[in-house]
Amino acid sequence: MKGVLKIGAVIFGAVIITTLGIDAADTLSGSRMTLLGQLMATQEGVCPDGMQELATAGTFQCFDIYEASTGEDCDVAQPQNEVDALINSKDSTCEAVSEPGRSPWTFVNRELAQTACVRAGKRLPTNEEWQRIAVGTPDGMQDCNINAESSGVTGGNPACVSAVGAYDVVGNVWEWTSDDVFDGVYNGRTLPDEGYVLQVDSGGVATVSSTSPDVLFGEDYFWSKKIGAYAMLRGGFYGSQEDAGVYATHAAMLPTVSGAAIGFRCVR
Repeated sequence: MKGVLKIGAVIFGAVIITTLGIDAADTLSGSRMTLLGQLMATQEGVCPDGMQELATAGTFQCFDIYEASTGEDCDVAQPQNEVDALINSKDSTCEAVSEPGRSPWTFVNRELAQTACVRAGKRLPTNEEWQRIAVGTPDGMQDCNINAESSGVTGGNPACVSAVGAYDVVGNVWEWTSDDVFDGVYNGRTLPDEGYVLQVDSGGVATVSSTSPDVLFGEDYFWSKKIGAYAMLRGGFYGSQEDAGVYATHAAMLPTVSGAAIGFRCVR
């Protein structure tokens, strides 16, 4: 009987090991449907502190609830210029965190924002992923930080929250996405001229613009240029006023630009 049990245990162990091996690649890419992924989710929780699960997202599993701020190991806790940002970028232990009541991490260009996310085991969202996170956020001045002289702390506007629980996607600071725009072309289509948003695609980016604000799209504004290679910012910043919103898109920003009005959040 002991021999039979031993053989059974060996076979079971072999099946588990084989399954883990087959599932390894899927697990590393974030799949929760694999056995190893399920075991890891059970042991560690679906999302780490400061992130929220969005099971229906498809391309990502968790998003930062708050705009990114500097981790406790960063040399400069609150960057005030590009030099501060570079100091943090040279510190391999400096990573992005998602916590309430913190100053958002600003003066960071897109590459440095991506690096800060990667060090935390995350990445920048694509434009469409950002839109999934942002949907449902109000854009009134009484709700979000869009009519001020500086950014506020993360989560400082309790009413400025999306349908899935992300704070400050509208206003406070512009947020980097990982998407690129080349000579006014995005995802294979030519973007409209700069103007107020009149119609959008599934990712919330204007397909038609107007010289007059449209209340249907929150009077949000869209920036574009016909020549050049640009990155894409979303949401607006503390001084955007009515131009800010879930459809506000700056598709004419150099990825090397940084400033007090530009920040980011991460997904994984």
